[in-house]
Amino acid sequence: MAGGAQAEGIKSLNVLSPPLKAAVSDTNAVPFAMFAGNGQLSGGLAKDILDLVALELRSQVIYLDIPRARLEPWLSSGQAEVGCFLNPDWVSEPKRFDWTDTLFFSRQLIIRRSDSAPIRQLADLYYKRVGTTFGFVYPELQQAFVERLIVRDDAHSLQSNLQRLAQQRLDAVMTVDLSFFYLVGQHQFDVDFVAEPLWSVPPGVFCAVSQQSSRRQAILQAFSRLKSLGTIEKLVQKYKGVPVT
Repeated sequence: MAGGAQAEGIKSLNVLSPPLKAAVSDTNAVPFAMFAGNGQLSGGLAKDILDLVALELRSQVIYLDIPRARLEPWLSSGQAEVGCFLNPDWVSEPKRFDWTDTLFFSRQLIIRRSDSAPIRQLADLYYKRVGTTFGFVYPELQQAFVERLIVRDDAHSLQSNLQRLAQQRLDAVMTVDLSFFYLVGQHQFDVDFVAEPLWSVPPGVFCAVSQQSSRRQAILQAFSRLKSLGTIEKLVQKYKGVPVT
């Protein structure tokens, strides 16, 4: 279902439930979240999925632009009902939330300039400056960050990190496959990049649902239905640039 049709479907509903309070921050890299010049969420995988969840709930959506660092408190308190593209390993207390089924798997990548040495193990990053995103957790590198074996250098967006990498202000950048390949397909950079997969198993990507929401089971069921129908996989493939049949 196209985005316009989704919106029209929501408008035409005899809405029976209050708006779904969904946390989507602009720290979510494209194509997970796309924001217009006025700062409003205008598209992306998060909006595509959550608009359909709202249709399942016979509701509309209120999108809350919440920085990643504030997402967990908002979900815990019920100020937000759902936050997407998370993993229980990436939050401090996963038992505070209900979790959807695995929506898809996301290969983590280390991006470097093509004129730099390969990065195939943790030690290859020692004493290097690595571009990361504010509020995001990198379990495979966390201990090295704590011990200052690797310098963590946060930015607000993947595009900013890649620009700094091109300018040799960073040695490498952490990201995920969907974001990187989408972004380099949309923007021209001054240097060639190499994307090397992180040595860990690709993690599953989930949405977290607030246990304070009175309709948390209905929200979880909506996600399960969209996954069982293959809808979420088709949306992911759309942003990968793979034709959907």
